[in-house]
Amino acid sequence: MELNSFYNLYENNWISNLILVLSVTAIAVLLSCILPYVDTKLCKHFGLNIQGGLNEHENAPMYGLVRKLILYLVFLIYICVLFYLVLFARNVNTDYLIRNSGIRLFIMTWQGFDLPAMEFFEFYLNLMLFIPMGYLLPYTFNLFRAHTLRRPLIASFLISVLIENLQLMMKRGTYDTSDIIANSLGALVGSYLYLQIAYMITNPSWRTDSKNYKTWKRLAKKGILYPFVRRFRISRVNILAKHEEDIWNFYTKQLGLQPKRFIVPTDSHDSYFLFSTGKTQIAIHCLNEEAQIPPQSITLSFENLDILKSHLQKNNIPVSDYKLDIYSKRKMMSIIGPDNVKIYFLEQ
Repeated sequence: MELNSFYNLYENNWISNLILVLSVTAIAVLLSCILPYVDTKLCKHFGLNIQGGLNEHENAPMYGLVRKLILYLVFLIYICVLFYLVLFARNVNTDYLIRNSGIRLFIMTWQGFDLPAMEFFEFYLNLMLFIPMGYLLPYTFNLFRAHTLRRPLIASFLISVLIENLQLMMKRGTYDTSDIIANSLGALVGSYLYLQIAYMITNPSWRTDSKNYKTWKRLAKKGILYPFVRRFRISRVNILAKHEEDIWNFYTKQLGLQPKRFIVPTDSHDSYFLFSTGKTQIAIHCLNEEAQIPPQSITLSFENLDILKSHLQKNNIPVSDYKLDIYSKRKMMSIIGPDNVKIYFLEQ
């Protein structure tokens, strides 16, 4: 973005520019430090477990919904302000420029070229504008929290490309690849700040988790599957059952799981079901005879257990009270399927 087309109000005045730099820097710092601190204090006051565990107040689900709506609103306000600054706060430029400077700004500086300080100011401003993007995406949305560095970076890169193309179509500002680089770096810095500040404040067990991770990494480096362990995904759960009619009635008719395969071998009276549950499959081997079935369980994850629990109870399916999962410290509930199979639902 070129500053002389950024705000008519500032008229390229260095005092105003300095105020602008200090303002966007202060917003990034305050967002990083104050938001998680205030969020944690408020959640504790209202009995809302920010880590997803058991809540301490009966109205905590309502408070949780309000918290989500506020975070969504903060993110929406940020998006509106961002698009206003980079698009609508500018005048239409009849002499629109397309530049492909990329990282040559720094290469030319390293080679001794005397570049205008305004070039670095613009780069810095672009970087700071996208720090809240990299920070708020994982803080607000579970989708980006799962891969805190990669997914916000990809999303920010695409949004930056969208902005540059909108500038090109509307002839506002300047289409420059260095802006995309600066925006992407800003998002990366924001995601890193989230990990280093917000994640630590909102997750009291981060020290233990970090210690366990480092211990595993040190001990497992010589393991046979260590190079591939991050690529594995649990794709199928296998359980035993007595009668196929019970399985069909419960999993298909009552729960509504999608049957992918139903196999009846000709050389035995056994039968096999394969159900689809998102990216995971449940394979059930039906013996079709009275037999001793060992205790079995299935664990499925879901984003909002309160909605799921209410829906199950409306359909007359007994649901257990919430319990705390000892591994993830998140709340979970369970129902009983055929052959006393326990189906756990764990909140994501």
